[in-house]
Amino acid sequence: MSMLDYGIGNTPLVEVRGLPAGAPRILVKLEQANPGGSIKDRIAWTMIEEAERRGDLKPGMSIVESSSGNTAIGLAMVGAWKGYQVYAICDRNVPAAKLARIGALGGHIVFLPATPPGFDSVDLRIAVADRLAASTENIITTAQFSNEDNPLAHERSTGPEIWEQTRGEVTGVVAAVGTCGTITGVARYLKSRNRDIVVHAVEPLGSVIFGGQRANYLIQGGGLSFTPTILDKSLVDESTHVSDADAVAAVFRFARSNGILVGGTAGWVLHRLYELAGTGAPGETIVGILPDGGDRYLDTIYDPAWTAAHGFPAGPAAETPEKLREGVEELGCSIGTYDESVPGDIKRLYAATGMPVPDLLADKA
Repeated sequence: MSMLDYGIGNTPLVEVRGLPAGAPRILVKLEQANPGGSIKDRIAWTMIEEAERRGDLKPGMSIVESSSGNTAIGLAMVGAWKGYQVYAICDRNVPAAKLARIGALGGHIVFLPATPPGFDSVDLRIAVADRLAASTENIITTAQFSNEDNPLAHERSTGPEIWEQTRGEVTGVVAAVGTCGTITGVARYLKSRNRDIVVHAVEPLGSVIFGGQRANYLIQGGGLSFTPTILDKSLVDESTHVSDADAVAAVFRFARSNGILVGGTAGWVLHRLYELAGTGAPGETIVGILPDGGDRYLDTIYDPAWTAAHGFPAGPAAETPEKLREGVEELGCSIGTYDESVPGDIKRLYAATGMPVPDLLADKA
């Protein structure tokens, strides 16, 4: 069976709204539509299928992998389908929503000792996964940072989908880099169809895949302190570093113009897409690959306390008309946040709106 039989792939391509007049056509591929919620479902399926085909992975065996969350979710999901136990090597900064998904799918999480927020521990996590795979019977590591089945997944699926969905009109593609499987596989396919397609890589400020100074960065899911062996730099035409603040700003701009919540790594892609919207030609069709959705980052980039603590503006919210605000407060309600200073009584609210008070509230003060 193919990954499509399990709902992986064929994710939607939507046009970005709110761009300046004369901008190129900007499209984004929403990888959150995969059943595990991210682009990593594609590589999880392919790495497991190919390991089975080679005889490296057999019934009764287990899988160990270094992950910042999404690959572990994908592996746990495919492992649940196929009957494999999955062990994810994670640092302690993985968002709670990702950890909950791994556990719900039957995956096991092996936590590193505490590291500073934003510290890149990928090389250490890989070393732990390698050691456990080498020292334990009936367990393999899928080794996503060096496994050629990673880019193969995108050469077989993501790249062809972009070509078909744009009817071959794509002139540029923007992808976030971490393992570098997405950009290598997509570029390998698209450039086989049209060598002139421009491939843009984006990584966080502090990542050194395409050079720069190593530093901490808060948005997880991409960027590295080393260059993965599966990256084919000859396929990449441009690379850009994006700050955490710029990524968060782009995510909120997209949410408030397109009505779609996406993850932090998508913010790197969106930031570059918005730049290209201001410099590109109207006849171009540029596709950005957005790796996952915002549901697993509600306790970080979509939490006002988190963004405020790190000095990231969430973007201006629409102003509430004064008359509406007064009307809300007259009813004893509050708008925006729960405000204990606003006097209110639930039974009086029922009366003010003409609703009968439910029996469950009738005897309550």
